[in-house]
This record gives sequence, C-alpha cells and structure tokens, in this order.
Amino acid sequence: MPSPKVDLQTPYESDYLQWIETTVEKLRSQDYASVDWENLIEEIEDMGRSERRS
Repeated sequence: MPSPKVDLQTPYESDYLQWIETTVEKLRSQDYASVDWENLIEEIEDMGRSERRS
C-alpha cells in the first residue's frame, strides 16, 4: 500500500511574505540556528544579479 503524499513545501515556497517576515525576526533576535540560510543566500544573490543588470 503506497504511503500518503506529504506536502513538503517550505515556508519559502508556500508563503514568501511570511518567510521574509519570519527570517527578519530570526535575524533581529539573533536566532541564527533556525534561519533558512539556503534560501536567504539565494535571495541575496538574486538581488545582486538584479542590481548588476540595472
């Protein structure tokens, strides 16, 4: 019997604005262990690429 499909979407994928607000709160409170570093780094890199293009 196949197992039920589990929704593995991260907050980054499901609610971007909420992800930003939560990430900012974590950074301000210095809760570095629970920051979504992979997606945060990707966003900062994307911002840099956008700035270079403009």
